[in-house]
Amino acid sequence: MGALPESFVEIDGVLVDRRIFTTPFICDVVIQQCRSACCHRGCVVTGGDIERLTPHMDGIVRYLPEAKREFLRRAGGSFVGDPERQGTDMLPQETMAMIRFFKSPEDMRCTWVVDDECVFLYPSTQSAPGNGHRVTVNHCAVHSYALERGMDWQSFKPADCVQFPLCFYQKDGRTVLALQEEPGQAIVPCLNNPIGPPMYRSLEGTIIYLLGERFNEKVQAYGREHFPE
Repeated sequence: MGALPESFVEIDGVLVDRRIFTTPFICDVVIQQCRSACCHRGCVVTGGDIERLTPHMDGIVRYLPEAKREFLRRAGGSFVGDPERQGTDMLPQETMAMIRFFKSPEDMRCTWVVDDECVFLYPSTQSAPGNGHRVTVNHCAVHSYALERGMDWQSFKPADCVQFPLCFYQKDGRTVLALQEEPGQAIVPCLNNPIGPPMYRSLEGTIIYLLGERFNEKVQAYGREHFPE
């Protein structure tokens, strides 16, 4: 086995991006005032995502503004962007983050992007911590639908949404767990505003989703030992 890249540590055979232990992170649309900026390019959807979400679309679209409902009606009810009308200009890191679900990058498709945001985003308001003032936010219709019905949102939403800003992939026969800096790190406040606990703690649920409880326990133990707060 060759030497590890300086930016990675090895945990239980997985190469883990060291920044996961050192980067403060919190995903909160009110605190970050981000208007769900991570959704500005839509998300990659797999065949499994499409099969899982399609039977629920009648309920999901009820959260959307009329303009997006009309868009989806004109698209025949499909939330998957037509590559003839919407480019699939994946950045290399985006491709690596999702290639495990596809035979080739050419097979990848994204949700429709409407007005520079995912077709599933809808405007809402939420109370700000402390003063309780209502602030304008963007929420995900898929996420809201799952929560209001007591569903496990992580197993319901597209994998690309759930894993961000982490990703895991195979490289040179090794499993890699990394920080996904794209799409659009420059406009995603949570990746530029270092507040909150370190990623390995604030994204513990994501790590479990990607690589399981046992691996997460090893990650948490490694973080406590090597990166004490």
